[in-house]
Amino acid sequence: MSYTFVCIGTNKIVPDSFGPRVGDKLKQVFYSSPEISVYGTMQNPVHLKNATYFLEELENKKQIILIDSAIGKREDIGNTYVNRGGMEIGKAFNQSIYFPANINIKTIIGAKEYMPNYSVNQIENLANEVASKIIKIVFELPV
Repeated sequence: MSYTFVCIGTNKIVPDSFGPRVGDKLKQVFYSSPEISVYGTMQNPVHLKNATYFLEELENKKQIILIDSAIGKREDIGNTYVNRGGMEIGKAFNQSIYFPANINIKTIIGAKEYMPNYSVNQIENLANEVASKIIKIVFELPV
């Protein structure tokens, strides 16, 4: 079975770089796997401004898994939620577009009142943690 990971975010805003950082790690591990595609890296991010292009690109893909960050309560920082279906991206910027998917993975990277205080290390550590879990699960899937 083939899987398509779409890692949402931008490389221009540290808190919103979570998705592309996860994408970088997934791409490094799965670069030679014809069964796994990764969209959304620090080099080539998928975000609100280019979402329609990627939506067209993903039209015929199966097993799409979206990965994005979210703002939540302080006590939820670091929690990751996995749900069926797609999700709206861009809500933190008061705009949104719906991305269809089979599964979405959302990690709480911070609370709104702390937005200016996020460090690259915090976001990088969360991205490493989530990417490692995804990689472990993919390697455990039946071929």
